[in-house]
Amino acid sequence: MNTPVAASRARRPLLSFSVEGLPARDELLFKSLVRLLDHRTHQHWAWQVEDADLRVVGDKLAAAPPEEDPADRPVPLLTIGDTPPSRGPFLRLPLHADALEAMLNRLGAMVVHARELGLAAASRSRNEQAARSEEYRLLRWPSSTLLDTTMRMKLATLLASRPASLQALQQRSNASAQECADFISALERAGFVASSGGGHGATGFANSRAPESIWPDSHIATGNEAPHAAPPAPPAPRATVEPGLLARIRSRLGLLSSGPRA
Repeated sequence: MNTPVAASRARRPLLSFSVEGLPARDELLFKSLVRLLDHRTHQHWAWQVEDADLRVVGDKLAAAPPEEDPADRPVPLLTIGDTPPSRGPFLRLPLHADALEAMLNRLGAMVVHARELGLAAASRSRNEQAARSEEYRLLRWPSSTLLDTTMRMKLATLLASRPASLQALQQRSNASAQECADFISALERAGFVASSGGGHGATGFANSRAPESIWPDSHIATGNEAPHAAPPAPPAPRATVEPGLLARIRSRLGLLSSGPRA
């Protein structure tokens, strides 16, 4: 059965470190101490040749090679030696286990926090990208209170022609991204627009039986169309004349004359 301590150790973040510019003896001592302290550190540290989460360098080594840009992948830098650097974490030789444990826990927390921030930023970026690529379509022509500017009238006209994403709407209208986003949000709140899932249709209106009726001036004739004459009504069927009650009685009694009287 796993103990709470063992379970806690299994859930520790796995981090890596690289070693540069240390004498072979000091490098071997550093790696050995990290392994010995594994049951005490908050993170599990493993040695890696390069691209590690933590760079451990000697005090005679420059902070970053000239060909490397630290901004591309910023990682904590731990300097070990006799002369402390102008800035950044530092451990003096000879190494002491307690000082190294505290330093690894401190730098490990920084790495984990930065990793979480990076994941959150990437998630926000993906969500924003998905929102910008999602297309919107008009359900009906917006009310005049929402079309209070010339730009909003232009945006509504573009949406009426076909579904559009925020990015496409911005490109077609030359409006700012904020203007497009605010207009779409206002339309959504009022129930005039819905997301179309990226599909293109012949018209921007959703499930509209008569989209021409959505336009505010669609009922006004332009003068170019010929008036549509109403189709003639079909002739009414002739009513069948049924004999009356007295006529039927006379017929049964033989009282009806067979022809006109002289």
